[in-house]
Amino acid sequence: MMAAVALLASCIREEAPNPEADILSLIFPENSLRTGGVEIYNDYVVTYPGTEVNLRDSAIVRLDVSPGATWERIPNPQTNDTLFYIEVTSESRQYAKRYAVTQVEGFPETFGFETWVRPATHFLYENPKEGPLQWYSSNNGAAIAWSSPGKPAEEYPVRKTRFNGSAAMELRTMIGPGNIAGGLVFIPCMAGSAYLGGFNALTGLTNPLRSTFFGVPFDGGKPALLTGHYLFKEGTENYILPDGSRDGTKHDRCDIYAILFKAGEGQEQFLYGDNIGDSPQIIARAQIREEDIVAGQPVFFELPFHYTGPTPFSWEELKNQRYKLTIVCASSSRGQFYEGRPGNTLIVDDLSLYYELYELSDH
Repeated sequence: MMAAVALLASCIREEAPNPEADILSLIFPENSLRTGGVEIYNDYVVTYPGTEVNLRDSAIVRLDVSPGATWERIPNPQTNDTLFYIEVTSESRQYAKRYAVTQVEGFPETFGFETWVRPATHFLYENPKEGPLQWYSSNNGAAIAWSSPGKPAEEYPVRKTRFNGSAAMELRTMIGPGNIAGGLVFIPCMAGSAYLGGFNALTGLTNPLRSTFFGVPFDGGKPALLTGHYLFKEGTENYILPDGSRDGTKHDRCDIYAILFKAGEGQEQFLYGDNIGDSPQIIARAQIREEDIVAGQPVFFELPFHYTGPTPFSWEELKNQRYKLTIVCASSSRGQFYEGRPGNTLIVDDLSLYYELYELSDH
């Protein structure tokens, strides 16, 4: 018996300290956010503060980190959308991660795609950013799939380009890496897609349809119209199906759409790849019709919002900040299923959102 106890004690003593340095949860004072909580990503946290709320100097009610880890709040002396930093040090003291705690106070009315940033420290790809509002893209998943930190930004599916004399967003459908993760995941095709929402790197490969979070808080008014410019070119290679087979007769089209949905208490806070088409939380959709897509020339488009979703629109719920909105652009309409026509190219610029104000309505 004494030998068994000694062996157990030895095992406990030799167990390595936890190397993780992650933020698990972050809670601000009640009623300080327009959402149910913050959004925590790889090395930054997104907050949506309420009206006239100063989160920069706000107390933190609770902050949970990896077991055994410690954290420190570091002020940001600059005046920008980064409120402060939180540095988490692992239990082993060998690893540390610095999170930027950012804020988004309003929804831009126009997206010009002039500013691009690197959202991941160890990868070179970029995603567009409009003020404090960050776009996510298939670049996030591509970085994991390729696992090639040295790959330059221009070799990813989504990248900065020039259009009509200014910066714009280019999305391309590409041949995928094939079998990855030891053959557990098969990606024969990788489309370029960009959207407003978030991304979960932990499920990026195992459950891609649930790794993309669509939607950001929106309370500006009742969305009426999404406009912008695009240039689409269909690829010349054979269409790739999810099993990797080719179909030389199948055509591929791009997609551009916006969705308004409810994300109140007791409901999912985001839409995902597996329910963005039919979620009962959807209120309205504005989407380009496949038969209206013109290839080979610049096009100005206007997409009206159709309020035919399962959930009716309510001015009161809009004012109570229960709604979210996403905008999605994709070079292949079924790219989320790892299919499409390599070479498909979609350039998008100057997206604008028009909406009806409460004071001007009949309500």
